[in-house]
Amino acid sequence: MKWGVLAAALLTAGSLMAGEATFIFSGTQLPVDRVVNGHVQEVTPLGSGRVRVQVSVHLDPLDSRGAVEGGARAITGVPDWFVLPTGLSRRLGGIGGAWGRATAVLSWVMRHVAIDVEDMTPQDAATVLRTGSGRCSGLANVSVALLRAAGFPARTVSGVLVGKEGPVPHRWLECHLPAAGWVPSDPTLGLWVISPRHVAFDHSVAELPRIEILGVTEVPLRELPLVEGWPARVNEGGELVCTVVEGWDGTPVDARLEGPGGDRRRLRLSPGGTFAGLAPGEWTLTVIRSGTVVDRKIFTLESGGALSYAVRLPRRPEVG
Repeated sequence: MKWGVLAAALLTAGSLMAGEATFIFSGTQLPVDRVVNGHVQEVTPLGSGRVRVQVSVHLDPLDSRGAVEGGARAITGVPDWFVLPTGLSRRLGGIGGAWGRATAVLSWVMRHVAIDVEDMTPQDAATVLRTGSGRCSGLANVSVALLRAAGFPARTVSGVLVGKEGPVPHRWLECHLPAAGWVPSDPTLGLWVISPRHVAFDHSVAELPRIEILGVTEVPLRELPLVEGWPARVNEGGELVCTVVEGWDGTPVDARLEGPGGDRRRLRLSPGGTFAGLAPGEWTLTVIRSGTVVDRKIFTLESGGALSYAVRLPRRPEVG
């Protein structure tokens, strides 16, 4: 089963999203607090085996810098017999930066391991690599094993995925990148992305909890930039510097920016300001003065690029 089919099979909730969600969980096994780069999960006890779970997922650039820290075997204890596939090893030989190397590993898994939600074979990394298919747990296990073999600290995360029909057991992963810390990624969705419907537990879920969905605010992952053909949370953010050069009368001007993945930004120009940490792709700038749109411009940003824009305000109509 390929990526698009898997999405429908797991979520049954339409588009794959990122954003915020609030749930009430009840049962004998409950979620736990979790804070990593791009995923914050807060659990508040309500009594009688019930908790309130607030999940926030963001898609800001990772801003990982530098190469892999340390050696694979020393840091992660990868068994000597477990080696990278020849094609992947050869490819990694030409990549120096940590983000690029880890991204290449995850992309390799997504291209070479098919998802099969009915696969009943063992889901350890060696078996999944040999058979070329696995469940979500198998994809997470093999991703972690290959990341470790490539020199990265990595771990699996157990939990549930909350769809309209209720929760299903799920597993994804987290990889530690230099300067970015632990970053989540679900190889069934894309690169370095998860959704607010991912709820983490401290170990595998043996008994599904009862869930009440209080609210979900979502951004479609399909609108994200593509990296190696997959929706991705990018590494380097771009900048857009806006400055009012004509028509400035000392009154702050509202600048709004909307871009990939439904990302929305807002700042006040007095007379200038900078939007930072922007993902590559198409962004629409709207300039508003006194409730009226006075300028609109579309920009295309490269990864880590910087653009500047001179805002020219129309003259205010004379009174009297």
